Amino acid sequence: MVVRWKRARLSGGLLLVGLVSGCANFAPTHITYLSQDPPPGALPYGKLAYVDDGQCPDGQVKRLIGGDASKNIPRHVECVPRPQ
Repeated sequence: MVVRWKRARLSGGLLLVGLVSGCANFAPTHITYLSQDPPPGALPYGKLAYVDDGQCPDGQVKRLIGGDASKNIPRHVECVPRPQ
């Protein structure tokens, strides 16, 4: 019976550690705004970059998602509300 209690306590502790470490993913991150588009090939495939170069309406910035020239996938560019 004592062995079962220790095993339950251990698995409960592991569950708590898993939940706490998972909450770290929800912490806010600092967003860096570039003043101009990165040169071709400098933004890896799927990575995000925010550019505040004045081309979007007030309160918005340009969001770039990296493409892959070798697979003929272009960058995705759009104006979005400034992330907080």
